[in-house]
Amino acid sequence: MLQLPALKHPDYRRLWFGAAFNQQGMSGEHVVLGALVFQITESTGWIGAIMAVYFLPLFVFGMLSGAVADWMDRRTLLRRTELAFVALQLCFAALLFLGIDDLPMIVAFTLLTGSLRALHQPVRVSYAYDIVGSGQVVSGLGLLNLSGRSGQLVGALLVGLVMKHYGAPAALTVIATGHAIAFLAFARLRSAGKAAVKDHAPIGQNLREYAAELRTNGILTMLVLITAAVEVFGFSFATALPELATARLNLGEDGLGYLHAARAAGGIVAGLAMSFMGQMQRRGLAYLFVIFAFGASILLLSVEGALLFTVCAVALVALLATTSDVLTQSMMQLSVANELRGRAMGVWVLAVGIAPIGHLQFGALSVVIGLSNTLAVNGAILVVVGLVVALAAPRLRQL
Repeated sequence: MLQLPALKHPDYRRLWFGAAFNQQGMSGEHVVLGALVFQITESTGWIGAIMAVYFLPLFVFGMLSGAVADWMDRRTLLRRTELAFVALQLCFAALLFLGIDDLPMIVAFTLLTGSLRALHQPVRVSYAYDIVGSGQVVSGLGLLNLSGRSGQLVGALLVGLVMKHYGAPAALTVIATGHAIAFLAFARLRSAGKAAVKDHAPIGQNLREYAAELRTNGILTMLVLITAAVEVFGFSFATALPELATARLNLGEDGLGYLHAARAAGGIVAGLAMSFMGQMQRRGLAYLFVIFAFGASILLLSVEGALLFTVCAVALVALLATTSDVLTQSMMQLSVANELRGRAMGVWVLAVGIAPIGHLQFGALSVVIGLSNTLAVNGAILVVVGLVVALAAPRLRQL
C-alpha cells in the first residue's frame, strides 16, 4: 500500500494544513491584483509590471530571508508572517471599500505582500525538511506542494467568485480569513524538527557564510542560474492569464479564477506524484526532462482553443512548474550542510526573485507581437535552455 511517511508527524500535518490556507491567499492575491489592474489599464503589459512588483522582493530580500530563516525559530517566523498577512489584507480591503483604488495604492500593496511572501517561503520549506529529514525530502516537499496547490485551487475559485459577486473588499476579507486559519495551525506547532539547526548564528555571520557557500559550491551556483532561467521564460506564463480569460475566452473575474484554479490543479497532480517518490534517484536527470517538457507545454498554451483546451494546457504547464520547484528545492537543500539549509532556500528565493524580468519581458513582448506569439517564443526559449543545460552541465545529470 502507498505510504506517506511525512504525515506520521503531527507537526508536519499542522504545517501541511496551514500551508494550504497560506497559499489560498497567494492565488487569491493573483486573482484580485490581475483583475483590478486589467480593469484599470486593459493592458497585459501592466499585468506584467504588477507581477514584476509582486516578485521583486524575492530577489531583493532572498538572501536576507534565508539568513533570517537560519537565525530565528522557524515556528515563530511562520506565526508572525501569518499575522502580518491578515493585517495587510484587511487594510487593503478597507481602502478599496472606501473607494481608494488607484494604481499607485495597488502597487504599494503588491510590494508589501510580495515582501511577506519572500520571507515566508524559505521558512516554510526549510521547516518541512526539519521535520522529515533528508531521506524523505522529495516526498515531504512534494506533499507540501500538494497542500499549497490545493489551497491555491480553492482560493482561486472562491476569490474569483466572491470578487465577481461582492467586490474586491469581500474577496480580500476571504483571503485574510484564510491567513488567520493558517496562523491558528502554526500556533500549534510543537517540535523544531529532527533536522533543525540547534545553534542559531547572528544574521551577519549567516550572510558571510552564505556568500562563501555561493563562491565555493559549484552545484548550488549552477542550480541558481538554471532556476533563474526557468523562472524568466517558464513561470512568466502567469502574466498571460488575465488576457487569456478576457480576450481569448470572453470571461470575467470568474474566468480568471478558473484559469488560476486550473493552474493549482496541475500543481496538485504534480505534488501528489512527488509525494510518493520516497528517496528519489537521479533528480538532475529528471529535472532536465522537466525543463524540456515545461517549454513544450507553454508552446501548447500558445495555440488558441476553447475553454477546455486552454484550461487543460494551463494545468499541464502548472504541473511541470510545480515539479520543477520541488526538484530544485530538494537539490539545493541536499547540496549544502544542514546548518545552511535555510540559506539554501534563501538562494532559491533569490533565483525565483528574477521573476520580475520574466514578467516584464512577457508583458512588453505581448504588446508588440501579441499574446500567443509571446507564449510561443518563451516556450521555444525554454526548450533551448534545457538543451544548453544538458550539453553544458553534465554534472547536473549525476545529482
